[in-house]
Amino acid sequence: MLKIFSTQVSGLLKAISDKEEQSIEEASRLLAHSVLSEGTVYFKGFGEMEAVVSEALFGENKFRRGSAFVEGSFDELLPVDSVVVASRFLDDEEAVTFCKKIKEHTDCHVILLGGRKKEAENETELDSSVDIVIDSKAVRGLVPLDDGSRIGFPSGLTTLFAYYALFLTTEEILEEYDEE
Repeated sequence: MLKIFSTQVSGLLKAISDKEEQSIEEASRLLAHSVLSEGTVYFKGFGEMEAVVSEALFGENKFRRGSAFVEGSFDELLPVDSVVVASRFLDDEEAVTFCKKIKEHTDCHVILLGGRKKEAENETELDSSVDIVIDSKAVRGLVPLDDGSRIGFPSGLTTLFAYYALFLTTEEILEEYDEE
């Protein structure tokens, strides 16, 4: 089982690197702009995606100008701020409602990380409330069982990988400005 899981996870991480590269680059430019403009980069995770918030704020490499988004902070948002939202799926009702509420309060940048369900076509709903979508590629368990079900759903793992892609790319952009 571990061999199957490992192989499948490797494939998902490669898919994020290859297929989400442009979105990661665009999102990192927005995040770097917030940092350079002395704005705040807020992080909000839903469910197990609180791991992204923990990593950004308390991990070995903290995100520059990073802060946890706390309920009631909507009025404190500025146009130079960015909000990184992480959810298991891109069509998570709570996360989508949260993104809409942010855009109702200010025109800051909103970046959404999560898995894209094949049967869920919610792009039009996200278009106005999210600036960049990064697909974490995790949509189901990876290891099939004899009864046809699956286990080993790596949503947290792949979303943290997407976060690190954002972090590293943003740092690379900011280093160019630090050298000037």
